[in-house]
Amino acid sequence: MMNGLGNLGHLGKLGHVSTSGTNHPEVEASGRAFPIWNTKPGDDKLLSLSIHGLTEQIGTPTPANPVPMRSVGDSGLFLSVMPDKAGSDYQLLNIKEAMKKAGHDGILRSVNGIYDEVVYNGKEWKLIQRIGVSTGFTVTSISTLNSNGDLREVLIRGSVKGTQVTPDISVFYSNKFYYTGDSTSNKWNKVYGVWTNSLRYGFTVVYDITGYPTEEALKAMIEDESTIYYYVLFTPAEYSLDLPVITTYDEQTYFASNAAEVKPRMIARCKVSKALDYIREGLIGYYTGRGRSNTDENKNILPDLSGNGNDLENKNFAYTPESGYGDGYIQYDGVDDFSSVEKAMTNIDFTILFTISDVELLTGNSWSGLIYGSSYYLGINKGICFSSENRYIMNGNISKTNFNISNKGKEIFVVGCFNGGKENKVIGITLGSINNSPIYACKQKIYDALIYNRELTEEEIKHNYKASCQYNGEDIDGKAGENNEF
Repeated sequence: MMNGLGNLGHLGKLGHVSTSGTNHPEVEASGRAFPIWNTKPGDDKLLSLSIHGLTEQIGTPTPANPVPMRSVGDSGLFLSVMPDKAGSDYQLLNIKEAMKKAGHDGILRSVNGIYDEVVYNGKEWKLIQRIGVSTGFTVTSISTLNSNGDLREVLIRGSVKGTQVTPDISVFYSNKFYYTGDSTSNKWNKVYGVWTNSLRYGFTVVYDITGYPTEEALKAMIEDESTIYYYVLFTPAEYSLDLPVITTYDEQTYFASNAAEVKPRMIARCKVSKALDYIREGLIGYYTGRGRSNTDENKNILPDLSGNGNDLENKNFAYTPESGYGDGYIQYDGVDDFSSVEKAMTNIDFTILFTISDVELLTGNSWSGLIYGSSYYLGINKGICFSSENRYIMNGNISKTNFNISNKGKEIFVVGCFNGGKENKVIGITLGSINNSPIYACKQKIYDALIYNRELTEEEIKHNYKASCQYNGEDIDGKAGENNEF
């Protein structure tokens, strides 16, 4: 699992770059599909690779309308390792089949940011299972706590039909209940929402007696094998996997999976001939969600990795998957989350770059983030760049045509813009909203945010796009199938 900001120690001041001697630079790359640039050929250059589980649920489940939990590997899981994205040559590893041969069901799940993981150490492979599955639940008691018309608030106690639940995580996923996380706010309007404690110590739910007129009927539904529960295990299980050593290619090695609906994030660490990193000259602010987790001791601080001390303070975060750190990104909830610092700067030219996805406009005037002054704004507003200079950046290209990245789903964009030509007095930096305030909060995932006190050249913009693809991944059309078609 992610161990917090301590993992950022190997970043240095910029990016996942380290050296074990000047002749042996290493880089860390990640994403759903990503290149590692400047690789060297051989079967000893890839030092590690991990494939993360992920579970998604679209909609609000109830017993009458169950919502399936979709996870990595539901419909197969192949890993393709190629010399380039075109897949002119490739190594194809059947990850799901290896897991099944080891005695697992071949599905990588997650609950509340904790995930199953396939791990490669450069020589050997293993599966770490952290998520348990229970088909049904053994109820030992039902205690009625409160009533409101036909609604009943009850405490359910019992045990899972599987390996023991951890006492540390209260959240669980189910295809017939949804987790509210709040037992005091408007609970009577959250029918079949659950909260309090866990599957281990008991959970509270509001249900409608018109659907389940007796406790026995409610008990039967909770215990039925069609009611599925995902939860965090008390003790993770490990399985050795029979998979081959991975060989890297000359100049570039590309990683992708065939996962269709739910794609895993992967992280690789590799020896390279030369480490590709973001442009350093003029960088005055660099913020990332990589290497962070909601259990970090200093989770309220978003450090400035440029080395200039422009750290941001996170405000109003709940530090949950919906509001906090995700797997490689910062999740802003669009309600009141933002990160900010008040810092006076005066400069003529600025360049900003965001690696960003899942921009949703919950209000009529949502800001992804900006640098700002009393009469100066440079940022992304309603998914569109806000700048007095009509030159915009989209995925490594400069254009006079503005972009719109709102409501584009999971697609990752590397976008930004320039502003220059006159002296600009800046008083602060805000991500997730504007002006050190939640008033125009934006729901989004920010992977990286870069601020420069100069105008980057076209070549530098393309260079930074390549670096972002390596650090955060990119989207590829279609999927890598068993025959490696995309």
